[in-house]
Amino acid sequence: MKNQLSRKTLLREAEQQKDALKRLQGWLRNAMLLSSCAAVLAWWGLSGAGLRLACGVAGIVLASVGVICAALIELGIRNGRRNVAHILKAVEQA
Repeated sequence: MKNQLSRKTLLREAEQQKDALKRLQGWLRNAMLLSSCAAVLAWWGLSGAGLRLACGVAGIVLASVGVICAALIELGIRNGRRNVAHILKAVEQA
């Protein structure tokens, strides 16, 4: 009975982590979209002067932040998938 309960708990945990990974995929998409739009803003802004140049600098900063966020989210997704695989392997062995 104890193995069944622990098996159910592990399967529920794996499902919850899969759901969290799906949400992280959405955040990854948003971070990549931010960095893409910011790169366009940077390109447009850096080809001008004054306020347009300030927009270009802001675009560079936003693009950098977006790329860093996307990289961190991707790392979290990769580690999460690895963790789910370990949980499912533990369920198989139980």
